[in-house]
Amino acid sequence: IFIFFGKIISDPNNYYFTTEGDGFKAYYGAIYHMQHDTGMTHLEGMNYPFGEMVFFTGSQPFIVNSLKLVSNHFVDLSDHVVGIINMIMILAILAAAIILYLIFSELGLSWRYSSIVAVGICMLSPQIARMGGHFSLSYLFWIPWMIYLLIRYDKKPSWKISLQMALVTFLAAGTHLYFVGFYGFMIGFYWFNYVWKKRNMLKAYFNGFVSFLVQFVLPVVIIQLIISMNDSVVDRTALPYGFFVYKAHPVGILLPSAFPYDFVPRYITVFRHIQWESLAFVGVAGLSAFLYGLFNFIKKAVGFNVFWKVSDSSILNQLFWASFAALLFSFGIPFILGLEGLADWLGPIRQLRALARFSWVFFYMLNIVLFYWLYKKVLVEKAKPKWIVITVLAVSFLLFDDFCNISNGISRLANRNLMLEDKSNLTKINEWAKSINPDDFQAIFPLPYFHVGSENIWIDSKNGTAELTMNLSLKTGLPTNGVILSRTSIEQTYLNYHLTTEPLNYSNVLDQLPNDKPFLLLINKSAYLNEDEQRIANAATLLYENEKFILERLEVQDIKALPDLYKHEVFTKLTQNEFVKSGECWVSNSNLYVDFSNYEKIEKIPYKAWVTLYDKSLDGVKSGRKFYVSFWVEDYMRDGRMRANIELIQKNKIDNSTTNYFYSDIHRHIKAFDGNKALVEFTFETKTNDEKIILSIRNKVLKNDDTIIHGLLIREEGQFLLTEKSDQYFINSRILPKSIAKKIRF
Repeated sequence: IFIFFGKIISDPNNYYFTTEGDGFKAYYGAIYHMQHDTGMTHLEGMNYPFGEMVFFTGSQPFIVNSLKLVSNHFVDLSDHVVGIINMIMILAILAAAIILYLIFSELGLSWRYSSIVAVGICMLSPQIARMGGHFSLSYLFWIPWMIYLLIRYDKKPSWKISLQMALVTFLAAGTHLYFVGFYGFMIGFYWFNYVWKKRNMLKAYFNGFVSFLVQFVLPVVIIQLIISMNDSVVDRTALPYGFFVYKAHPVGILLPSAFPYDFVPRYITVFRHIQWESLAFVGVAGLSAFLYGLFNFIKKAVGFNVFWKVSDSSILNQLFWASFAALLFSFGIPFILGLEGLADWLGPIRQLRALARFSWVFFYMLNIVLFYWLYKKVLVEKAKPKWIVITVLAVSFLLFDDFCNISNGISRLANRNLMLEDKSNLTKINEWAKSINPDDFQAIFPLPYFHVGSENIWIDSKNGTAELTMNLSLKTGLPTNGVILSRTSIEQTYLNYHLTTEPLNYSNVLDQLPNDKPFLLLINKSAYLNEDEQRIANAATLLYENEKFILERLEVQDIKALPDLYKHEVFTKLTQNEFVKSGECWVSNSNLYVDFSNYEKIEKIPYKAWVTLYDKSLDGVKSGRKFYVSFWVEDYMRDGRMRANIELIQKNKIDNSTTNYFYSDIHRHIKAFDGNKALVEFTFETKTNDEKIILSIRNKVLKNDDTIIHGLLIREEGQFLLTEKSDQYFINSRILPKSIAKKIRF
């Protein structure tokens, strides 16, 4: 630890394992909750004005709330959150090594051998990589700890150990719910095996049920009760993205891919197609053990011998096969075998969307069994000298792989954050702090806006906007309506997003604000603002500007006035044109292309099926012309509704060759909201004359409900289409006030 982490340990409070992405978000949540939140269960820093329940923020509530209690009653630790979190993550490696040592000791191995392989296994752990981002998954000791308790319980069952297992399950669940999934395989498989062996004994069923209830079910229920009692949100997604995406792959488990083995992906190209989540290399020794074990497994199975015993320890055999079952689950089995529908019955387990992480249990058990087996082979069975050589090689490769695993990632963990480090705002980087008084504002409004966490829309942070926003939030104590969280409310997501879309109408989120103080508008100069975000920026007053960002004062009344300003903007554009009749509608320029033939048609998009909305040639249109495609989606707040996919294919009319292919999600192109409808709009440019356009849409998420699409309009840039229906006017699918419509020249 001192060799690899000595630099960080020397000044833990000023080094960040990462200053961007999920990792910095974890730091942000912990610091903000510690320094600015008054309660224990709610993070006010993001998703303003609603905030978020701490268990959905990644801010490690058990650790931070413990620090809050100490700070409130004993010693103020609020300025040392980063250092404490860093040291806990680092010391978790030591804790894991100690627990692995205790496992081998419990199995009767010598202390010298146990010490070396315990250190080796924990330093090779795939959880080491989580120190660069997913902090709550980086605590290496949780999986070995449950293995150790199960070994002890199997040796001598007692209620004392059962209660220890319950406590560990509770604490691990409070760290991250993935550990609940891992423990479910381990404890569940143990008791299934127990009941199976004694299936004719009624007492065995009772013991198994009660023990599983105490060791696993009860602590999980308690943690869920704590969450539900403190969480008022009822519309979190039940369909998180990634359940069928973030799967493990055999090559990611069994083969290395980083230095010095980076030649492997050059020859085994499947590495290019698997997720980073899939990488959990078991080590060269582990790979050799797996191949040797697979050979013996097949050999024994063909000979009808006892093939399931991987060692002479019954409990290790049970835990190994539990880990192997977890490995198969990490591959997506049984779902990838045409049984995707089973996922609908998983309930809360569906939230553990990165199935690949379940392979971690296999990593630990494969290496534990391997080095236990080698010890028994050499020192107990007194095997031939070749096994001594094999054991030395196995341990040597383990330690070599340790060095590579740590050194490949450790250089990226020692980062400084100069803006936060300058607490007195004396350096140029914090010169902006002199220009504002945080008490004058209610929250930070970032542009470009970002919102990741609802699993229904993904508005990604652009060019470091999220990191910049979090830094300013921590410096000022102001919350932000930007979001990088886990499972935010769907309704709250759209309420906040409404502020940054085309202001067709009043944003209801403004009624949720606790006061009339202005927003501190933060504009990232290195990122592009769309026309709706620029409209917000134009309504604000400049406070400060440097080469990286702009700070402006945005009054709530100015936000409320945006719809009226927008109507005036539309009126100005429309009065510059004279509309002519085109069928039952009017157009502003008869020389520009427009197709509203499917405007009144209502399309129902069934589950998984591609439905073609448009398949025509743009006759008379030259290459290089910009077009807008728009349509309305009904009931956009329905979970999964806006995760439908768009496919636009452009073809040369002469030879039918594809000139351009566009594929995206409709939530990435939301332009405006109106009632329960969302307007989707995107652009394309013609590549050839008279180009053929094929527009299709599908929804792979919603199974029992069709996606309803209507109002399809394809128009050339500069073209305005005026329609009338039920005594209402619409301009390019948007409702047009009658007061404006009456002033248009026909």
